Amino acid sequence: MSKTTEKAKYSDLSTTLIAQDILTSSSSQPIYLSSVEVIGGETFSSDFFKKLLGPLVETSDYTLNQLVENITVSRDRLVKADVFKSIGVSLHSDYSASIPHVLKYNKDQSIPTKVIFDVEASNLNAGDGFLNLNNDDNLNVNLNYLNDNFNENAESVNFGVNYNPYKPNQHLIANAKFLANLNDPSLKFLFDLFNTHQNNQTWQQASEKTTGGLIGLQYTNRIKNLYLLTGLSLAKRTMHDIRDGAPDELKYFSGDYLKSSIVNQLVYSNVSFLNNITKNFPISGYNVTVSSEISSNQEQDNIDHQTGFGKSTISTNLFTSFANNNFTAHLFNDFGGIYSPSSNSVHVSDRFYLGGFNSFRGFSKNSINTSGGAQFFRFGLTLYAKVPSFIYSSHKNAAANIPSLEDGIGYEANPLRLYTTGSIGNVSNNILSDKSVASSIGCGLKYINHWANFDIGYYLAQRHGSDSLVGIKDGFQFSVSIGGSNRAVQ
Repeated sequence: MSKTTEKAKYSDLSTTLIAQDILTSSSSQPIYLSSVEVIGGETFSSDFFKKLLGPLVETSDYTLNQLVENITVSRDRLVKADVFKSIGVSLHSDYSASIPHVLKYNKDQSIPTKVIFDVEASNLNAGDGFLNLNNDDNLNVNLNYLNDNFNENAESVNFGVNYNPYKPNQHLIANAKFLANLNDPSLKFLFDLFNTHQNNQTWQQASEKTTGGLIGLQYTNRIKNLYLLTGLSLAKRTMHDIRDGAPDELKYFSGDYLKSSIVNQLVYSNVSFLNNITKNFPISGYNVTVSSEISSNQEQDNIDHQTGFGKSTISTNLFTSFANNNFTAHLFNDFGGIYSPSSNSVHVSDRFYLGGFNSFRGFSKNSINTSGGAQFFRFGLTLYAKVPSFIYSSHKNAAANIPSLEDGIGYEANPLRLYTTGSIGNVSNNILSDKSVASSIGCGLKYINHWANFDIGYYLAQRHGSDSLVGIKDGFQFSVSIGGSNRAVQ
């Protein structure tokens, strides 16, 4: 649902209520709220609704403006809970209700009224499964289970596993996340546990395991497309199986290290999609992500090996389309830096890296600087074009067809695109003094569906200001992702 549609749907409540005949003659008469009923919320506990409808049920005597205001507040809370597909509200006369004949502050008899909220819950339990295949990681499996109504209080529990059993890129990444609503459902208490095992021998000559968690507060405003996170994180990290030929800088971090951090993240997104139901292909708008942390990292067996640092990253994406969405331009850039007053080196797992299918195509995984760096930047532009009609032509859909397959004007929202792309970037401890820079160009074919993705392209890469050919991976690169779920597209 677009930002404008949501505002129109939820903000002009006063006009809707005044139009109902129960209020046609009530502008000068007080209203007595006899009851508040919820239809369609059987899967939620009474405590859940008491908390969200609290502003409305605190009193029974209202003026019209007061009633509309409190209904609006309660409805907004239901919207912010983000567990309902639709929320309706109506007022009904309730002359069977027992009310005081004369209230000391009312000259007129109150109009007995009840408020009915008609809600339809979203799909609150979902399981996803994906098979992913690309040049970097070979085959991996991604499984996820989500319960958005844990304990019948719209609390969220999410379990996820990403597993690759194949050498030389084995990894196991598991996490469990719990979100609990506060009085304002825009604010949620967050508790996130994670455990990872990664074989990084191909590019780092070592393996790593990490166990930790994060506790914090999460703010989400879906109407304004704003997301905020602040919290405390604790993680134990162990570098092991370090090869004899690995650099001394890597061997320095062998053993157990404990990292404690204050983390913050801000995400603002204002993006429109070719299909706003499936959100399969962005066609206009922008998003911005700002992340920062203040951290301390200490070796468990040697307290002298301790480093404090601050780390920040900014990522932006800009989309624009023209010629009736036949062409789409995607401008992206990322940059970040680490500042440490300590003379000790920042842990290798905290540094920045570039290279790989999901990072910087044309280079193998993290190969632009395998030692990592304290600073990085990446700029790029991708141009997408609809596949020519002699290869594939979108066809007009009947009105009875599933809306999720249409682009809003009756044609199939086919997300198959030809593309050409180019990127430049670098990773080092001082990108201003480092004269080298990496670049790559490529072209290919991309398909993005709700449960399937396909991307194949041919790339050429080069280092400027350096004769090194390490990590350059010219040629075809591809990625395929196929999945399924029991959740419905809403």
